[in-house]
Amino acid sequence: MNSSIGARPQPIVSVVMAVYNGSDKLATTIESLLAQSFEAFELILVDDGSTDPSAQVLWRYANQDSRVRVLQQSNEGLTRALIAGCAQARGTFIARQDVGDRAWPRRLERQVDYLKRHDRVVAVGAGFHRVGPEGEFLGESLREGSPESVTEALLRQGICIPHPLAMFRRQAYQQVGGYRAEFRFAQDADLWYRLSRIGMLGEVPEPLLDMRIDVDGISPTNRDRQFRLAQLAKDCYLASERSGSDASVLKQAGQVSWGDVPDAPGITPRMARANAEFFIGSQLYALGDQRCREYLRRAIGHRPLWLRPWAKYCLSFLKPRPKDNGSLAPAGLSPR
Repeated sequence: MNSSIGARPQPIVSVVMAVYNGSDKLATTIESLLAQSFEAFELILVDDGSTDPSAQVLWRYANQDSRVRVLQQSNEGLTRALIAGCAQARGTFIARQDVGDRAWPRRLERQVDYLKRHDRVVAVGAGFHRVGPEGEFLGESLREGSPESVTEALLRQGICIPHPLAMFRRQAYQQVGGYRAEFRFAQDADLWYRLSRIGMLGEVPEPLLDMRIDVDGISPTNRDRQFRLAQLAKDCYLASERSGSDASVLKQAGQVSWGDVPDAPGITPRMARANAEFFIGSQLYALGDQRCREYLRRAIGHRPLWLRPWAKYCLSFLKPRPKDNGSLAPAGLSPR
């Protein structure tokens, strides 16, 4: 594992981003971070064995800005990349960021301010805009609530703070054991449940990031694996509350993460692609955006007998729908 070298001032925030390919999206994401109003941060970029030019892009930024550090490892997956990045973090706070997303200029400033004003909060999220592959506005996820209500939403309903723009206290992260490799997916839920035992979760009640939604997302098999791991994350929390140990449940999580999982029943790659195209098309349709038609056409191409995209495609040519703000439900588990 390598990192860029040089004397650096002590950062207040360590931004950790795992990178596996996506070289064409890196500039937008990295430059949105380097342009933050809050400047006392380091950016730790973990190249998780990329097979495209991502590594060259990362090193170019590291050579241009002393706040940028590059770590390289073989392809081990998101969770292990985050473990590696957080182990190198020097800041009081650790912030997450995903490739393809664009941080708004005051993202770090607003979250640092929130954590400084709420001593009992150990992790904070924020609202975000969903944007499509071409930058189309798809809607806004935003919730207002006290730390007590945000924490209660996790414990009672499984509603997580959004992982791709979370910020948490490094000391608290270390105290609960950090990310755990047994959770290949839903590593955020596992971390939030454990952090909730020593503090509260919060959410800045304003959007601070553009979250990119791509049609090539998580596979149906891995989505099923993610849902199972999210439940096991809660089971780990409940086991710890009951007996003080979650070892047996954690072992199950490792088996689900890294063992063989049957393909999701009845869902082919073409169906999954159609579902993704339909989701984006539906969001644009609800906003009265005529660009919905291209996504709906592609959904029909993948599943010609599926009536729902046909219906919305035809309706999109009628009298334009009144636009709304595209509000969406509070974020649950991140699909990343």
